[in-house]
Parts: sequence; C-alpha cells; structure tokens
Amino acid sequence: MAAAIDRRLTSFWADRENPLVVQLRKAYPEELAAARALVKLHLGSQRQWRIKAQAVRDKHLAETMRRRRASGSALEIMFLRLGLIIALIAPPVYVVATSRDDILKLVLTGAVCMAAAYLGGHFITIRSRIPVTPNIYGPWLRELREDVVNATLVAILQNKGAAIEPATAAAGRRGWDSIASAARAVEALQG
Repeated sequence: MAAAIDRRLTSFWADRENPLVVQLRKAYPEELAAARALVKLHLGSQRQWRIKAQAVRDKHLAETMRRRRASGSALEIMFLRLGLIIALIAPPVYVVATSRDDILKLVLTGAVCMAAAYLGGHFITIRSRIPVTPNIYGPWLRELREDVVNATLVAILQNKGAAIEPATAAAGRRGWDSIASAARAVEALQG
C-alpha cells in the first residue's frame, strides 16, 4: 500500500484529476455507485482495508520476529524499552519529590526527557532491526481507493458494452495499473 501511495504521489498524472475520468463519472452515476459498492464489498471500508494491509504486513514480518525471539534479541529490545521507560519516568518523579515548587527545574527535566525519548526510541528502533511502518495517511489511501473505483467503473461500462473512448478507458485504469505495478515491484523485492 505504501509503495502504491509513493508511486501515485510521484506520478505526474496524479497531480490533478483527469477531466476524462471526471466526465465519465458524471455521465454514469448509477454505474459509479455500483463500482463504489463493489469496491466496498471486496475491500471493506477504508479502515478495514488498512487493517487488512496491516495483517499482511504482520504476516510478512512474522518470520523475522520468530528469528529475533529465537536469537534473544527480542528480549534484549524489551529490556531496552523497559530501561528507557524507567529512565524517562525517574527524573521527573525525583524533581517533583525533592523540589515541588521549582517549576523551571521540572520544565528543564521534561525537555531533557523528551530529547532522551526521541534519541532512545531511535536507538531502540535501529537496534531492533524491524522495518519501520510507513505512514499511510487517510487522504492518500482515499486516492488509491478512488483509483480502484475508477478502474471498476471502466470495467462495468465495458461489460455493459458502453462506448468508451480508449483514452478515457486508459485514464480510468491508470491508477489501478499503477497500484498493480507497485504491488509487483514489492512482491519481487520480498521474493
């Protein structure tokens, strides 16, 4: 999903809505509603689609996690996280316990703890050697979903025998083709 989003965000054709696709959507509102219903049936809601994608990612990383547990590095990471939690909680607790009225000391301790949380979290992330989950923002996911709807609309119209210009059909399928290309590339990388 992240690869498809990256591909879409860097493609010139995705900078603006294609007027041919906009025109097609306006000309066939019933078929557009059917395409949306079909996409919702197969992908679920946007939230469900994201959850399914996370399940696929978790399944892909399951073998890596098993190796980490077997080698003991998962336990090491757990202790590092616990140590970081204690290191972040102890200084503010100490400051509050010893000098309640010194707000400046507490603010400075908070700032140091925030910096330590950032640096410690970064260190633990690198040490754990688990790929970082990419950011998948709702509006970007919605764009991918609309690409699927557009391709589904084109397929519905072609199955009904509607006369669609080849350029319009290609514009409607462009997003889907981009998603499929990204999926093939990721699959080839993960082999």
